[in-house]
Amino acid sequence: MNKGNRVFVTGLGVVSSLGLEWKAFWAALLAGRSGIRPWAPEHCESFPVKFASPVDKEAFAAAFAGEGLFDEPMEHRTAFGLAAARSAIRDAGFAPGGEALRHAAVVVGSGTPERDPADMLLALDAQGRAIDRLAERRAALNPRLRQNNDALAEMIGRQNGCHGPSLNVSMACAGAAQAIGLGLRMIRRGEADLVVAGGADSVLNMATMAGLLMLGAPSLAENLGDRLSTPFDRLRSGFVAAEGAGVVVLESEASALARGAVPYAELAGFGCSADAYRVTAPHPGGLGAAAAMRRALADGGVEPAQVGSINAHGTSTPLNDAIETAAIKAVFADGEHYRRLAVSANKSQFGHLIAASGGPEFIATALSVRDGLIPGTLNLANPDPVCDLDYVAEGTRAQAVEYALSNSFGFGGFNVSLLVKRHA
Repeated sequence: MNKGNRVFVTGLGVVSSLGLEWKAFWAALLAGRSGIRPWAPEHCESFPVKFASPVDKEAFAAAFAGEGLFDEPMEHRTAFGLAAARSAIRDAGFAPGGEALRHAAVVVGSGTPERDPADMLLALDAQGRAIDRLAERRAALNPRLRQNNDALAEMIGRQNGCHGPSLNVSMACAGAAQAIGLGLRMIRRGEADLVVAGGADSVLNMATMAGLLMLGAPSLAENLGDRLSTPFDRLRSGFVAAEGAGVVVLESEASALARGAVPYAELAGFGCSADAYRVTAPHPGGLGAAAAMRRALADGGVEPAQVGSINAHGTSTPLNDAIETAAIKAVFADGEHYRRLAVSANKSQFGHLIAASGGPEFIATALSVRDGLIPGTLNLANPDPVCDLDYVAEGTRAQAVEYALSNSFGFGGFNVSLLVKRHA
């Protein structure tokens, strides 16, 4: 292992409302399709949130039926993450359980464990608050209730024979991006030649969505239908919740060259920060977001003027979009380079995957620099005067880009920016 190695992206895996593997996902992004549709949690058709971006569960089960991934009970987020990881591993040219993966690391981000309200009531009925009573009723609970935050990393490692370092990150909406950045550092430090990195989440259940609703985060509008996610538009009213996963295989330069791998792109830099401000609001000056972008650029040894595009966090919330715009202007102020940046928001097409969001968005950024194609920002019909950058509102744009940033900002003020370089 060579410390200081360049780090390449050699495998991709996506599970989303736009597709169950990266080629379908990328084609849907370029075609400007929306994965947003009418939605309600089970047993509650009157729930205030009327639209979401769910995975087609029947198609998902059929697509991965032959992989043997789901022989034990698991939550949706874990199932999505396992499938995306298996896809990325195969896409990189590795056999699950093979000797080449023996020392591979696993670093993933995932969200709040899925909870079934009926199970919670069963566990905590009027007579059952004592520990011994809970233990007696354990066998009656849905097995998914017993899964911990670290289930995703543990299962990816176990089912694919990855015996290297393992880490399950919990950093809200920045989780998957943080995991990918930590994978970069592992390879640079010589801790691993291969890292399976990314994230998975599923918030489309009553308990989690009720919590997000109390925070005032999701949009309650009904008039826009599948156009409800409107990043940078003055009519934006909150994010559209989604589910799925995005996982990549990161590989050291030495390993990739030795086996003749053809990288999709290079992961050239990683920056992170904390706002230390409020749980549900970014710093009004965008200080944390700007710091993460600057640190990613410095980590990659790149000047702001070398960046051609940014895959924005772009949540379609009143605060995030305006503050992210201000942060971009601050970082790229010299020569007003921000006016030459192509800034797009993938969440306009597939919603907000919360802890997993940085995974598919990083994959989209890697494919964008590879193909010279930048997916547009959908539904930007009424631009907000304070959001005055080039958001690629006309649809997919053909534009060669050598360096791009992928931003992920989370509740709690967590900020991550990943620098992607086109592989020559």
